[in-house]
Amino acid sequence: MEEVYYASCSSPIGTIWVASDKAGVCLLSFGVKEAEFLKELAGAGFRHARPDQAFNRGVLEEIEDFFAGKVTHFTSRLHPRGRPFEMRVWQALQRIPLGETRSYEDIAQAIGSPRACRAVGGANSKNPIPLLIPCHRVIRKNGALGGFSGGIKIKEWLLQFEQRVTRG
Repeated sequence: MEEVYYASCSSPIGTIWVASDKAGVCLLSFGVKEAEFLKELAGAGFRHARPDQAFNRGVLEEIEDFFAGKVTHFTSRLHPRGRPFEMRVWQALQRIPLGETRSYEDIAQAIGSPRACRAVGGANSKNPIPLLIPCHRVIRKNGALGGFSGGIKIKEWLLQFEQRVTRG
């Protein structure tokens, strides 16, 4: 397997860890310590992870700019690994504008699988690059927040933060 390089930055939601290969960002995690992130990397098949802030400088700066309210759309190259259905869901999530939400049903319809709401939820839970692939912007049809790998409090914080950014 190709080398993967990891680094971290501070944010209002805690330390954010990113891992990238030559094709782009492969994994992002927050709310964990370095040892836990390294276990996540190994579990995802990345057995040769090396620390490298410089390699990840671009994505780290973009994340910092996001939390400063300067970035409304991430442009870092992404390299998630998933099944074809998951990849379609993750691509649809990237089209949700900052400060807006969509329901699981909306995403299912957007990818041409209108009856796959639960499967969309499953794909969201497997999103390897939360924040950059904004699964936090997906809520239940009734307006309830639903789940989030980083916890409901962080999901709520992110949604409120993004609404403040878009409203100026």
